[in-house]
Amino acid sequence: MRDLLRASSAQRLNLPDYEADFYAAVESVDGPILKTERMQSFREPGSPSWEAFAAGRWKEALRIAAEPNPELERFFAHLDELGSGLHRLRIVELPLTPYLHWELNFLRYRAEAGEHIRVLNADANAVVKLEYEHGVVPELMVAGSQAVYEVRYDEAGAPVGADKFVAPEVVEGCRSRVTSLLADAEAFESFFRREVDGLKPPEGHV
Repeated sequence: MRDLLRASSAQRLNLPDYEADFYAAVESVDGPILKTERMQSFREPGSPSWEAFAAGRWKEALRIAAEPNPELERFFAHLDELGSGLHRLRIVELPLTPYLHWELNFLRYRAEAGEHIRVLNADANAVVKLEYEHGVVPELMVAGSQAVYEVRYDEAGAPVGADKFVAPEVVEGCRSRVTSLLADAEAFESFFRREVDGLKPPEGHV
């Protein structure tokens, strides 16, 4: 996908402008919203669950993640009513990083709230072939046929904004490739039960 992005111009957005632009696009989106996650560690300041995890408070992080979130449930229900839904492709490397161990637990509750999540091992042929030919899968949000946002992060892994692409060939190309990877990916719950459920907390977390 990086080949498609490199071949086109983009509008650079800071974080507040990206979030506003994306949520505006959601209301008129004409197809599935696709999200790719490839990095194995992020920083998520502002997320109480992540902040507890980052401070080493594992039980508290999971307790916060499990708290009911009616607003999130309404958001996912709204997306489904619009005919889009949020479809996340989480590419993972094994063994799991401490961050990814936390995130997969966190995502379990987002899946229960209505997010559509599938998991793909970075060693899968589809990922290896794509990354060999075009570079590491970028962090994308694909809003139907309207736009692709490549989310940008600082060196510590915190989001700082996004580059917005609207050229039809870029949007369609990214949408097609992410859809293909999603088809090869595993249902979230089966992956979680096999690789995450029952793991001890990461070292240094209690």
